[in-house]
Amino acid sequence: MNLKKFFEPLNILNSTPVPWSEHWRSAIGGLLGGGLVAFLAKFIGDFVQINEWAMASLGASALLIFVLPSSPMAQPKAVIGGNIISALVGISCAIFIQDPRIGVPVAIGVSIFAMLFFNCLHAPAAATALSAVLGHIISYRFALFPVLIDSVLLVLAGIIYNRATGKSYPHIPQAPSPQAKPKNTSQDDSSELNSVLAQYKEFFDINTDDLTNIIKQVELRAYEQKLKSITCSKIMSAPAITVQMATPLEKAWILLRKNHIKALPVVDKNSRVIGVITLEDFLQYAAVDFDQTFGQRIKGFMRQGLTRSSAKLMDAYPNAVGQVMRKPVRVISSNRNALDLVDIFEGHGHHHLPVIDQNQTLVGILTQSDFVRAIHSSLQST
Repeated sequence: MNLKKFFEPLNILNSTPVPWSEHWRSAIGGLLGGGLVAFLAKFIGDFVQINEWAMASLGASALLIFVLPSSPMAQPKAVIGGNIISALVGISCAIFIQDPRIGVPVAIGVSIFAMLFFNCLHAPAAATALSAVLGHIISYRFALFPVLIDSVLLVLAGIIYNRATGKSYPHIPQAPSPQAKPKNTSQDDSSELNSVLAQYKEFFDINTDDLTNIIKQVELRAYEQKLKSITCSKIMSAPAITVQMATPLEKAWILLRKNHIKALPVVDKNSRVIGVITLEDFLQYAAVDFDQTFGQRIKGFMRQGLTRSSAKLMDAYPNAVGQVMRKPVRVISSNRNALDLVDIFEGHGHHHLPVIDQNQTLVGILTQSDFVRAIHSSLQST
């Protein structure tokens, strides 16, 4: 029999790459939290002359709060509510069931059902019910002290220590980073995840929002690794359809419409990018009115608010691309990887990027559609 394989399921936590600082943080939290409860509860017990000042599940509850503060079973409602409900169940079983062989399983089963019913499942609380039966505790005062007092003190210690050490407690699922957060998908992702989890027909010790965010982060990293291997030269449209400064505006308009594109790089005689003219430029600046000729509308625009520099340009290139083009223009190198396009397209609002080689010569153009196709292709290959 392969013992290593047999015990492999027990090594789940050990296989997770958790830094040693987190080991120390958790252990010190258990030490300080347990110490606070022990000293204060003992003081209260001595003051009211009650010997039972510590509940049986104190250590296990502390483990969840300080080691797994994001667990649903470690949240204040679960710790306090679960322990109190289990204490009440255990006391009732001790009172009404004389035989502990029957009282013990009944107390455990009923406490679990009650915690699930009130949505405050806390695994260590079953030990609280068990201790009440085995200790034959028949006073409901036990649910108040030590159970309620110990639970509240432990939760307060958890809030102070976890927040002081950078942990969210009570836990609120962290929102994914803006780069990792897809638009309009959070609702769909949650419903899809719930549908998948429902097929297992069992409980999971993780918040579904946390699990959704983890899946998104994994997906993002997978996309990043894929996109890092794709250069702009592999996904760009080439050769790019270009114009020059002296190209008539009517010709540029025809090129845009005929080729069903939205931008034309403007290049010099050495094929270096000096500007760009887009469909938006025509519609916005030329104010196209199809009741008049295209040339008439362009001329009307050109006569309004011209500076000296633009007037000289108009004299040099009347009704030409040089009068309307945008400059300077954002370009990208052909050897850059596709991952760099994410911030450019989303963060800076660009829709098309001229691609240049090491000699600053235009070799193609990249659009958002090219980028989407690259992502789609990378997903198809996974």
